[in-house]
Amino acid sequence: MPAVSRPRLAAAALLAAAAPTTFATDARAQCDCDHQIQPGTEAVNGTELGVQPGETVCIMAGAYSFIRFREIRGEEGNPVTVVNCGGVVEVKNTDRAYAIDFQGSSHHFRLTGTGDSSTMFGFRVSAPDVEPYPGVGLWFLDKSTDYEVDHVEVYETGFAGVMAKTDPLCDGSADQDVFIQKNVRLHHLWVHDTGGEGFYVGSTQSNGHTITCNEQQEVHQPHFLEGIEIDHVLVEDTGWDGAQVGMARQGCVVRDSVIRRVGLAGEQYQQQGLQIGSWSRCHVRRNVLSDGQAMGVFVLGAYDTTVADNVIMRFAEDAVYANANELPDPVSYRLVHNTLGGFGGNAARVFGDLVTGVAWNNLVLGSEGAIAAGGDVTWSEEGNLFVADAAAAGFVDASADDYHLADDSPARAAGVDHTADGFDVDLDGMLRASPPAVGAYEHADDSPGEAAGGAGGDGPGAGPGPVGAGGGVSGAGASPGSGASSGATDGDGDDGCGCRLARSAPAGHWAVVVLGAALLGAVRLRRAR
Repeated sequence: MPAVSRPRLAAAALLAAAAPTTFATDARAQCDCDHQIQPGTEAVNGTELGVQPGETVCIMAGAYSFIRFREIRGEEGNPVTVVNCGGVVEVKNTDRAYAIDFQGSSHHFRLTGTGDSSTMFGFRVSAPDVEPYPGVGLWFLDKSTDYEVDHVEVYETGFAGVMAKTDPLCDGSADQDVFIQKNVRLHHLWVHDTGGEGFYVGSTQSNGHTITCNEQQEVHQPHFLEGIEIDHVLVEDTGWDGAQVGMARQGCVVRDSVIRRVGLAGEQYQQQGLQIGSWSRCHVRRNVLSDGQAMGVFVLGAYDTTVADNVIMRFAEDAVYANANELPDPVSYRLVHNTLGGFGGNAARVFGDLVTGVAWNNLVLGSEGAIAAGGDVTWSEEGNLFVADAAAAGFVDASADDYHLADDSPARAAGVDHTADGFDVDLDGMLRASPPAVGAYEHADDSPGEAAGGAGGDGPGAGPGPVGAGGGVSGAGASPGSGASSGATDGDGDDGCGCRLARSAPAGHWAVVVLGAALLGAVRLRRAR
């Protein structure tokens, strides 16, 4: 968190203490509040407060031990907005398993830290306790659905930074196809120093979740997700996986984000950069992942998944690993326009009896055997470039983790044109040339220019569809705007993307430079400490 934020918070607290009535009145007008929640409050029940769709609930700046939201219920196109007001809201729970949670079948709401233009993250949330239950920073459970969360810093948690799922309940109301979590967007978040995963979205227990009901053990099937978008997030220094997504059967996107320094606790099977789990269909586009103990992107038991336009560096095992894991239906895995290096195993491996896979236009720091597919995979491979090292790849400055292409890079114009397949925009949001460069970046001199809205490519639904210029994603089940009206774009506007690696910006601290100034700075990878 930038150092300037703490003095601002202190000043706000002193002002409130000196003139609480005047401050509250001014802040209420400034934030357009329908309801105010004062520091020290621990429970916010929307029904008891009379919160109506379209209203704004202001969380006044100051210190809170925890905040439990219940029955926060908006409508499609008319969400309830929960926003900080008057400065930064600091929530730190040192003796419970949560800092902020939403329960009571809350739906169609937005939790946003945009209430004070002088700070990037209007909420700072921490739950460091590990006994008897490890803490979660942001927790969305009890059949919460159709929501948006943005501009929150989550740090020092005993377990996950952000958890978005409902575990099965004894009454069966959260069972598979009884409840579906829909239309969730998590964006512009900084999640760091977690004991467990940075993001834990959807269940990992696809074979059934055993719970105790009336002193008897029962097996319940976990719910599906339809419409989950994670974008413009910085995840770093996680004890377990950087992020994992499970049961997301349609409308799943992880894009335009940075995930680095993961799996620091050394927990077996919990050390991936990004895991796409059972039953999911996801698009992993335009991300930077680095420095982990296992795989960069780990796809296991998932349906059709695309991994494209990413930089994936310095993972101890494979950069990308995809295994259908005995799924009974045909599956498509596409690995396209990635820059892959520093891996201890392979650049990419793909397995599965009913898998059709492609590896196109990847730039690999390794031998030609570094991309491999199992014998039963129907496989297409073309346009990949294998080089001995970073010097041979012709990067601008690999020592500073700048993997843009230098003028003399052999990757320029070395690919095969697959724009018709949805691969028309690079990690910076620049249009692909024809023929394109291999790897995540097009050379600026070769690109026809910036894509409308700053990014494009295929969308997250059951089949290909565009990532819209308005920041939403088309395709079945993906309509985050129905949970809240974000207005964010994928370009370089005030609420835009800008989280891709800048072509000329110097290396620096991503959370300050990129998430600050409307996320328009550099997102250089930082070497593992």
